[in-house]
Amino acid sequence: MQKRIIPISSGKGGVGKTTFAINLALSLSRFGRTILVDLDTGTSSVRSVIESPVAYDLYHFFRKRISLEQCITPLTPALDTQGHYKNFGFIASPLHLVDDIANMNDSARGQLIDAINHLPGEFIILDLKAGIDPGVLDFLPHTNSGVLVFTPTHPAATLAASNIVKTLIFRRLRSLFYPNSPLFQSFPQGKLNYHKIKGLIDETEDAYSDKIDNLDAFFDNIRNEYPGHPVAHLLHSMIRHFDVFYVLNRFDGIEDSFHKIIQPFVENISRSLSPKMNIQNLGWIIESQAYNQSNVDRMPYLLRPPKMKEKKIDEGSVLDDKLNELYVLSGLKRKTEARQNKVVEKTKAVDFDTSDALLSQLDSIEKLYGDATNSNVRQNFDYIVSRIRYQLQAGMVANLGERRLYKKGDTVPLFPVKHDREPETT
Repeated sequence: MQKRIIPISSGKGGVGKTTFAINLALSLSRFGRTILVDLDTGTSSVRSVIESPVAYDLYHFFRKRISLEQCITPLTPALDTQGHYKNFGFIASPLHLVDDIANMNDSARGQLIDAINHLPGEFIILDLKAGIDPGVLDFLPHTNSGVLVFTPTHPAATLAASNIVKTLIFRRLRSLFYPNSPLFQSFPQGKLNYHKIKGLIDETEDAYSDKIDNLDAFFDNIRNEYPGHPVAHLLHSMIRHFDVFYVLNRFDGIEDSFHKIIQPFVENISRSLSPKMNIQNLGWIIESQAYNQSNVDRMPYLLRPPKMKEKKIDEGSVLDDKLNELYVLSGLKRKTEARQNKVVEKTKAVDFDTSDALLSQLDSIEKLYGDATNSNVRQNFDYIVSRIRYQLQAGMVANLGERRLYKKGDTVPLFPVKHDREPETT
């Protein structure tokens, strides 16, 4: 498998992103060389929770011209007593705040992107700072969201994360539509009006404009403007195949997770983008005192000796009752029932149809629970890694993460499109 760069991000801080990124990187290192890069350059979070001496960090990369590979810090034998994680290493942020590193300009980000692309490893995990700015966006993929981390204890972060998805989609659109772009050169049989398409993109993205509601309406405008043109098919494929991946952190009850995270996330994406977006739940991390304490002890959870007794998630019958209640409250039917009745009832919570998207998320939770009954945090990570490896082994360009990062000025490859059928009517 080729190298995969997987960013971990969140809409706001306080969701456990760094703790998740560290333990995910440790888990993946059991399957190949894995390097965790701390790009939350203002806080130096990773080095604060891993008690390994750091010889070189991003300060030395930028100021002393030390190669990024030389900045990789391995685990000490005291942390990895059995050598299970010998394929893991991390690149730390500067020890203290350095303004021009914490707030990198285009040139510095381009330099770091080039260096990350040349790191020797199968998995490169990027722990990004929270929020949306160039220091986050420039390290995110063009064809998927990377891994978004949510928690029921911080509902505001969920809506902020959905805005990350929206920003990524429109960044991708703008990477295709500019004068003399490869897209325009690919369709000599019909001219594309750059200024008109750019105007449609701007109107669709503008939250204060009601002229074009979402991506589905944008697609209809393109299709009407250029009937039968291949660009309509390409856009349809790009939007339908943009994958959104998320993980539920501090999972402590199906109702909180659904009402505070899943439902508002799905509805916000449906409203501003499309109800047909492909949203995938990679798994959850249960609420665990030991998992949270690991940061204080400066020993990542997966490096701790496993204990026999850990908190379990809900017993099957209890969770099944809660799922039944959520299906009823949301006005949805389980997929098996929906297939039998050949209809899925619409949710009454909003005035647009998110039923398919919400049903898919409830169905995934049901499946997740069936695959991970009575699990603990260690097993949670095993499950998440199995989902990630499945995505990567499928070998599609649009799958989780990216094979390389693109800096400003690079030509981002056109998204591959199947030409076996016409785009569906929205």
